[in-house]
Amino acid sequence: MAPLLEYLTFRRMIAPAVTQILLWAGIAGCLYGAWVLYKLGNWTWPFPLLLGPLIVRLFFERLIIAFRSYDALRAIERNLERGTD
Repeated sequence: MAPLLEYLTFRRMIAPAVTQILLWAGIAGCLYGAWVLYKLGNWTWPFPLLLGPLIVRLFFERLIIAFRSYDALRAIERNLERGTD
């Protein structure tokens, strides 16, 4: 019951898990797009193959930083509540 209560009171976030799923979907989309360009005979297919996953990763890393900093702040808050610094 406690984990459900943490989700309902917004103490634990769902968005980090969704962000990871979207990250892998974006990478798969880049790979699929490169494959489609290759099959169509377009000479630009290496660009989405090499740069696409890198750009998607950088974008989602910026999103994850916000959630990681929130987790760190919650850990600091818990330590202060217990009286340990």
